[in-house]
Amino acid sequence: MKKKKSKIIIIVIVLLVGLQFIRPNKQENEQVNRYDIIYANNPPKKTATLIKSTCYDCHSNQTRQYWYSNISPVTWLIDKDIKNGREKLNFSDWERYSYNQKIDYAGEIMLQMYEGNMPIKEYIWMHKEAKLNKQQQNQITEWINSLVE
Repeated sequence: MKKKKSKIIIIVIVLLVGLQFIRPNKQENEQVNRYDIIYANNPPKKTATLIKSTCYDCHSNQTRQYWYSNISPVTWLIDKDIKNGREKLNFSDWERYSYNQKIDYAGEIMLQMYEGNMPIKEYIWMHKEAKLNKQQQNQITEWINSLVE
């Protein structure tokens, strides 16, 4: 029985090590551009810092890399979340959106934050500082709404 457990453990370890060589096409980062919401609209420093620390890793082209983001299969899940986040809303492209799109996004941002869906729970597990309190939610909402009034 011990021999069987040892073989299983060795197989699992070999598989995990082997997975490290299978890399997804990571979402590329780019420099801040003139279409970026923060660059183009110059929010208060506190608001910019808050948005960058809670939203930008998934909803911009300036994703920070963390130690765990290079470990397979975790990297696959993170890459999928980033891709989905950028498809739904990309703050790096904010100024490319039409006025009506911005209004829709502003409403969706508010809804997702107040319902506790953003930032996603998996992100908050590793980044406790990203959990937004009501004051922070209001701060983001007021500034985003000021852009579409």
